[in-house]
Amino acid sequence: MAMGEQRRNGRRPDATDQTILSALAKDARTGITEIAALANVSRATAYNRIKRLTDEGVIRGYSVVTDHSKMGLGVTALVLISGSQPDWRANREILSSYPEIEYCWYVVGSADIVLLVRVANTNQLRDLILTRLQSLPGVTSTQTLTVIDEVVHRPVVEPGDLD
Repeated sequence: MAMGEQRRNGRRPDATDQTILSALAKDARTGITEIAALANVSRATAYNRIKRLTDEGVIRGYSVVTDHSKMGLGVTALVLISGSQPDWRANREILSSYPEIEYCWYVVGSADIVLLVRVANTNQLRDLILTRLQSLPGVTSTQTLTVIDEVVHRPVVEPGDLD
């Protein structure tokens, strides 16, 4: 097993854990009785497994999935930012304060930062990029990829059979 594949205690989720995680990913409001039935375990076992998965950090929380366009956020874009490395710590805090940013990743490759942003329209996207992002300390360039269709969005990605 590779280093990143193990949890803190060295144990990956088993098939029962995966069944529980899949049920919660489809609907986090699923009741413990239904989860237990799906996983073919007792209610107490299902409850204890969910508690363990939460305590070990596998389950980090529960969330609402919204339709962004119905929330008035009709434009989704990936913004790739390149810049100087000494400024990355300062920019983390600044980027975290921008409500338009859904995800922010520091990456290795042709860009240094990748952002997933959601805004109402292209005017807001333009203002975010030209006014705020390009003026961040150390930013030398940006590249924007506008999303035209969201095809796959999985709240939980299950590992394949690695044995």
